[in-house]
Amino acid sequence: MTDQQIDLHLDTKDAVIITGGLGFIGSFVADAYLEAGRKVVIIDSMISSVISTEPYDNHPNCTVCKVSVEEYFLGGGSVAGADRVIHAASLVGPAGILKYGGRLGAEIVRSCQLVVDDCIAHDVPVCDFSSAEVYGRSGELGEKDTIQVPVDYTVRIEYAIAKTLTEAIVANSRYRGLRGIVIRPFNVTGPRQSEMGGFVVPTFVQQALAGDDITVFATGEQLRAFLSVSDLTRFIIDHMDNAVDSGELIYNIGNPANKISVRDLADLVKEMTGSSSTVVYADAKKIHGELYEEAESFEKTPVLAAAPSAGWEPKVGLEDLIRETIDYYQPIVAARLGS
Repeated sequence: MTDQQIDLHLDTKDAVIITGGLGFIGSFVADAYLEAGRKVVIIDSMISSVISTEPYDNHPNCTVCKVSVEEYFLGGGSVAGADRVIHAASLVGPAGILKYGGRLGAEIVRSCQLVVDDCIAHDVPVCDFSSAEVYGRSGELGEKDTIQVPVDYTVRIEYAIAKTLTEAIVANSRYRGLRGIVIRPFNVTGPRQSEMGGFVVPTFVQQALAGDDITVFATGEQLRAFLSVSDLTRFIIDHMDNAVDSGELIYNIGNPANKISVRDLADLVKEMTGSSSTVVYADAKKIHGELYEEAESFEKTPVLAAAPSAGWEPKVGLEDLIRETIDYYQPIVAARLGS
C-alpha cells in the first residue's frame, strides 16, 4: 500500500527498510525481499526514482513513504523494530548530481547520520551504500587501499568526499554500538537504470535501439568493469548477515571479469543490437553542461576480497548484462518512436 497521508509513524516491526527504494538499485532490492516473502518499507523522495509506486500500491507486504530520509526522521519516523536498513537513498550519476553542487555533500552526509543514529538507538543493522568514486584515482582498487581526494573540487569530487564521510560515520559509529557495513559498488548497471544520470550502458543501448549516434566521451579508452544489478542485489539478500557478522567494514562489489573500454562497449552494444547507429566522439560538456567532468579513475577495476570471504561472487557476464538491458529498453524505445 502507498501512504498517501505521509504518516511517518509506520509499522516497521520486522520490516526491511529501504531508503531510496524506488531508485535503480533500491527497487531491485525491494523486489527481491518482497519475492522472498519479507515485509518491506520504502522511504523515497522520488527525486532519483526510476519506477512509480504502482507495483507496490496494493502489495500487502509493502509500504511506500514518499518523503526524503531527512523528512522521515525529523518528522518522527523511526527504524524501531525493523529487521535491517538498506540505506541506498542518494542523488546519483555523473550528470544527475550536477545541479545539486554545493548542497550535494551535506545532504548525503546528513541522511546517513540520521539513519545511523536511529539504527544505533534501536539496535538495527544497516548496509550503507558508498561508491567506487571514493578512491579518487585509477587502477586496480582494493578495500584496504589508500583513497585520495583530488585538489579540483568538482561536483563529482563533492559527491566522492561525501560518500567517504559516510564511510567514516559508519566505521566510527561501530564504537557506539552500530552493526553495519559499507558497500562500494563498481559501475552497477542493468534494466531500469536511467540514462538521465549520465550512465553509459543505458545511454548506449537506447541510442543504438533508436538508431541515433552512440556518443563516446573523452578518448573512449576509459576502462570500466560493469556489474549486474542482480549480482549486487544477491549480495544484499543472501550475504549481508555474513558480512555484518564478519567484522569487515568495506565491501567492494563489482565484476572485474567484465572490464572493457568505453569505446569497445559502444561497439559491442552496436553489434548486439544490430544497430545502424554510428559511434561518434562527443564533448560531454556540450551535452551535460560545463560542470560535467570525467571520473578521476581512468581505469576503475575492483579487487574483491571481503565479499568472496562472505560467500559472494559475481555471476552475470558482460554480454548477458547488456542483453538484459537491451531486452528491457527495446519496447520502451519502440513506443517512444511510435513503432
